Amino acid sequence: MIRLNSPRVALVVIASVFILPLVVAWLMFSGVIDYRPQSTRNRGWLVQPPVPVSWSGVYETGASDDPAPAFAEHWLVLHAVPEACERACLEAIAGLRQVHLAAGRDRHRIRLALLHRGEDTARLQQMYDDFHLLENPAGGLWRMLETVAGRARSAQYASGATYLIDPLGNIMLFYAAGSDPGDLKTDLKRLLTWSKLDTRS
Repeated sequence: MIRLNSPRVALVVIASVFILPLVVAWLMFSGVIDYRPQSTRNRGWLVQPPVPVSWSGVYETGASDDPAPAFAEHWLVLHAVPEACERACLEAIAGLRQVHLAAGRDRHRIRLALLHRGEDTARLQQMYDDFHLLENPAGGLWRMLETVAGRARSAQYASGATYLIDPLGNIMLFYAAGSDPGDLKTDLKRLLTWSKLDTRS
């Protein structure tokens, strides 16, 4: 019979007090235990490793200039417009407009871009003056977005999806078609609060 007040039991208890937290910490660090408070979880799918964007062959509708300088050192919300932009598509674009407006005083830190395939650009531009309308006839950017979408757990296509690109030009978060714009709003709010990538001197 083991006596609860024996030196051996006391030694085991003391060792457990020190060792158990280390074991739990290692399991959490290694990913065996996935515990993170909900408030620190990103809502979009995290692109790991981040994918650097190539703007080669991409130009802004109605202009021949390279669009990259307009996006440099800004958070960029890039939406891949489906070939036929119908009700769900227009609602998604309207949601992006609301996310931008909701940023308030941080709005200047965010750029919005719509990558389209010859959609009625006048209709898109009328929805919000701050949209940058992009075309990519060579298809390089479209293929890159498809690759990112294919890596996401949701396995969605690029069309209708939204991508959050950091100020260094890397795709870091993916939102599948039909995602709640509130998810993007939540992630952006957190990033704008804590990140200084776009406010470097």
